[in-house]
Amino acid sequence: MRWSRSVPRVLAVAAIPPVLLASSLTAAAGQEVPAAAAGGTPTFVLDADSGLFGGAKPALRTSSSARVTPVRTYVGKATDTQILAAGGQRVIADITLASSPAKAERAAWAASSRFVDLSWPDLGASRYEVYRDGVKIANASGHSLRDTGVPAGSEVRYTITGEVGGVGHTWGLTATVPVSDDAATLAKTARQVEAKAKKYTRTTVVWRSFIRQKWATIPSKLGSVSGCKYTKGYKYAGDNRGFSSKVTGPAFRAGLRGTVYWTKSSYDLFPQTGVTKVYKAKTGKFVEKRKASAKGIDFRTKSKYDGKTRDVHGQIEATDPFCPTGGVSRAGIGAFYDARLARNGDFYVSGKYRQAPDHEMYLYGYTSSTKHTTKTVHQSRMASLLCLSQPACERGTIGNYGGY
Repeated sequence: MRWSRSVPRVLAVAAIPPVLLASSLTAAAGQEVPAAAAGGTPTFVLDADSGLFGGAKPALRTSSSARVTPVRTYVGKATDTQILAAGGQRVIADITLASSPAKAERAAWAASSRFVDLSWPDLGASRYEVYRDGVKIANASGHSLRDTGVPAGSEVRYTITGEVGGVGHTWGLTATVPVSDDAATLAKTARQVEAKAKKYTRTTVVWRSFIRQKWATIPSKLGSVSGCKYTKGYKYAGDNRGFSSKVTGPAFRAGLRGTVYWTKSSYDLFPQTGVTKVYKAKTGKFVEKRKASAKGIDFRTKSKYDGKTRDVHGQIEATDPFCPTGGVSRAGIGAFYDARLARNGDFYVSGKYRQAPDHEMYLYGYTSSTKHTTKTVHQSRMASLLCLSQPACERGTIGNYGGY
């Protein structure tokens, strides 16, 4: 199903259900590199309150006592960059997300040929986890980090995650490291950053909730109170798969694919649910199949089109088709997210989800009808069977990479 949207609307958050899963799972711990990869005090730090490097006052001293001043600003059609100077050092910085209207969205990178300084708003998390190209490099208690483990002339993808007030926050930044720090090279790098961003024609956001197991049964404790049609003596066909970064194709219980375009203001929504099949537990005989309604799955833009950034909201709510559609016994899947997408591939996402079943979220940046980049925003395994009951588990926060 394809719906075209052009009118923004903010949606409420949905609850989640208890009939689609079967057993708790545990994810392997994420790989980490030595903390030495991130070292030194960052000099080029974005002030999230003002959205400016060095703060609202020019030449404001940072923690390293160096004066950060803008040398030149490049305002492009697809992205914005600056050349900054401090203590005899010059860097190139991307300020596309730094100009966001909301403080929580503001993040930036500043790179020389020897390091990348990362900045994000300190929203009060006890710690922020920093990943480079999908590998964790540091835990940070503040709102900035210097990464010295990057080669000159490379392109590096960072993800920063933190949890504040039960809501997950994730920033994604792709830094272009210059080959040298002279003025001509930094200017050339700024043009490269703009040219790369202009190649992107659209960005697609995909969320999928799926049952990892081949078969799922309703626990007896839940079956007696769920009000579902098939409980004791029945089993449900699962999706029988792990995480998959394919744009389309892998089976799921509920899915949402939303697309924003960078050359026009319209956007597309593709809400979907999978077919739920029920079998006799002992004999495996097929009993019945139904498809859940997709009316509770939606994707909306929340900001005006400017060709550089776009705010979007996604909501996924799908009730098990064999269970009550309302009340305390209601069963289903639920999640929501708010995101700011940048044409250059940078992003900010916050949101929550019910900790069952498994979930995955990806961003795809298209440079042609089929060619795209892929960024993993979220992957999580089901936390516990108890999470099948609505009041049993708190919602998880978007940004973790499956630490259950």
